Amino acid sequence: IQEAKAYAMTTSIVTNGSKITNRWLQGVRGCLDWIALSIDSVNPETNKTIGRTTSSGPMTVDEYLRIMELIKSNNIRLKINTTVTARNHHEDMSELIIAAIPERWKVMQVLKVNGQNDQSAEKFQITTKQFNAFVDRHLPVEENGIDLIPENNIMMTGSYAMIDPEGRFFDNVDGTHTYSQPILKVGVSDALKTVRIDPNKFEKRRGRYAWK
Repeated sequence: IQEAKAYAMTTSIVTNGSKITNRWLQGVRGCLDWIALSIDSVNPETNKTIGRTTSSGPMTVDEYLRIMELIKSNNIRLKINTTVTARNHHEDMSELIIAAIPERWKVMQVLKVNGQNDQSAEKFQITTKQFNAFVDRHLPVEENGIDLIPENNIMMTGSYAMIDPEGRFFDNVDGTHTYSQPILKVGVSDALKTVRIDPNKFEKRRGRYAWK
């Protein structure tokens, strides 16, 4: 985080929040711009079934709210990410979201990616109708100044510039991951030419926002 900020990058992490402490937040204060908390359910039993739990059990709503207050008190901007699946598509998370007041709430339809999660994703998949129903149920949160960003499977495909730990760009256009040559080997421009990123989709899913 410190190295990225030294190069004037906007920094962000995605986390379930279970390891966040005020001491750690103070250590990255001034270097970390955003924290995106992954919260898929307010129901402990649901979180158990989807594997969103720790050694001491699923996090409670009160724990999430305490962590989010710590994040804000350290002048770090807050986002929430929620993946909508067969386990949680019927839920109403409005009360938590309104209490948290994140700047952005990204709501994503669970996406199957061959070679990555296809062994387990099928039992979690939902229809577009079910996803849209979840989004529509939560649209009133925007009246509280919360930016709700829905991303169905179509919008999630081919609209991200992604880099793996080996320094390769990759896309998910064909339902699997297609990789470029390593950036350090061929350079950014040549590596980007071999992956497919649709700038129109990026704009349509509101990927451009005031992140600085």
